[in-house]
Amino acid sequence: MEYVSFKLEKPVLKQVERGIKEFHYSTKSDFLRDAIRTKLQLLEENRAKKQAWQALYAARGIFKGKGRAKNDEEFRKITEKAAEEYIEMLEKKFVQK
Repeated sequence: MEYVSFKLEKPVLKQVERGIKEFHYSTKSDFLRDAIRTKLQLLEENRAKKQAWQALYAARGIFKGKGRAKNDEEFRKITEKAAEEYIEMLEKKFVQK
């Protein structure tokens, strides 16, 4: 484990101290480690969502001429539904609760 040192502004530190009390963390370090882990998980989820949207956008050409989507609005709805299903699948696979 490595040590990381940084300064926080007083209003931010007060929020941290409030969070420590409210959520029953034993130390500032525990609170900050958990906050960092949560942020990293959120970033990873956003990365996966971005990749899913890119894959869907790339697949748009596959649907041309197939008669599935009559216009861009219908295509957008189809891709949004597919993206939601894909995100649900990823969440079931990778998100631990």
